[in-house]
Amino acid sequence: MRKAYSLTAALVLFSTGASAADRVPVIELQMDNGSANQSAITRSSGQFGGGTDTLMLLQQLQDEVRALRGMVEQQQYQIRQMEQQQRDRYRDLDRRIAVGQNSQAPQDGSAESALAPAASAPLPLPAADSTPTDSQAYQEAFGLVRQKDFPAALAAFDKFIELYPESARLPNAYYWVGEVNLAEQKLELAKAAFEKVLQTFPEHRKAADASYKLGVIYHQMGDQAKANEMFNSTISRYPDSSAANLARDYLKR
Repeated sequence: MRKAYSLTAALVLFSTGASAADRVPVIELQMDNGSANQSAITRSSGQFGGGTDTLMLLQQLQDEVRALRGMVEQQQYQIRQMEQQQRDRYRDLDRRIAVGQNSQAPQDGSAESALAPAASAPLPLPAADSTPTDSQAYQEAFGLVRQKDFPAALAAFDKFIELYPESARLPNAYYWVGEVNLAEQKLELAKAAFEKVLQTFPEHRKAADASYKLGVIYHQMGDQAKANEMFNSTISRYPDSSAANLARDYLKR
């Protein structure tokens, strides 16, 4: 194209007798052509630049989708863990209720076996103008635990603790306040109840269970160092208890 423009200009010059100074149109044609080429290059570059931006945006969106998918999977895993922990708590509570129902009353009369001989047997009702004995009040509160009427059970145990501060069943009442609150995931209230058993009644047979449960609570609170301390304390202080065996199993996880 550049040769064609020059040849045309030369013919014009020859036919008109133009001087050498009139060769400017040839230069203008070449510059115009160069400008057109430059414009085409600019437009082409803009098109390619826009394509690159689109690819970068698409890549960014894909990265964000992958990140969100990872977050969802992590939350689903945490939910499954929480559901499993909830099932484990209720299974453990059911097991302990069953033990309380089937155990024989010890000599000090302090265990859950102060319950009626059969779970379905009605408890004798006190006279309208009499105060129930501590055994009757305890049986009523523990019966509410068996029925899983936890709010009513907590109220009944709180009333028992208020009315019978000298009862031999007092450690058991505090212990079951802790168990019910733990089943309801009221960790601070459960912790306070188990600490009361451990600190006030360290020689009671429920102290070993309370010590183990404190380890479980600290684990659920995320304080693994304190949890391990409580599990090891349970093993060293109550080595022959079932709670010590549970603590050993927990430490192996």
